[in-house]
Amino acid sequence: MDERNLTTPAPRHRVRAGAAAMLAVVLALAPAAGAATPEALGSGNEAAAKALGDHALRKLDGTAFNLSSLRGQVVVVNFWASWCAPCRKELPRLDALNAELAKSGGRVVAVSIDTNADNARRFVTTHKLKLPVAQDGPDGLARALDLQHVPCTVVLDRDGSIACAVGGGDDAALAQVTSVALRLSGRAPVAASGGGTETR
Repeated sequence: MDERNLTTPAPRHRVRAGAAAMLAVVLALAPAAGAATPEALGSGNEAAAKALGDHALRKLDGTAFNLSSLRGQVVVVNFWASWCAPCRKELPRLDALNAELAKSGGRVVAVSIDTNADNARRFVTTHKLKLPVAQDGPDGLARALDLQHVPCTVVLDRDGSIACAVGGGDDAALAQVTSVALRLSGRAPVAASGGGTETR
């Protein structure tokens, strides 16, 4: 996979800093957020879910794990890179979402597709991120899933099935991810659909 060919849409709006402000804004935007985009993954949902569960990931501290070990939790998997401007804007807000999901046994896992793990480490240290971060490079899960966008975010339900997949890092994409993840985790009430679709 050639990292340069990945689409990186520019962010559309500015969102206030802080966990409470981020959650309020994205939930307010959720009904108008638009559809989740299955086309964010070139592979089919069943094959993608299997790849996500089976693939061995390595945290920045060297610890190995796979996403199937998190079954029973709602897991938001974000693919990002240090060279991707929308990713850099989105990750601190996903860190806040991780703190919110942790209250109900969920989490956000950020998977860096950087070739050099030191770039990911510098970003995590600079922004004091608390969410788990794995470094997988461009030829790991990103290639297996045939990612069409970076950032790309996948929400897995408690059974490890894909609930939605969203390409892009703008406010609408983050609103969609947040709405689905909080609903599945029981942290937010089910809202009437605003025309958006999920992948299941």
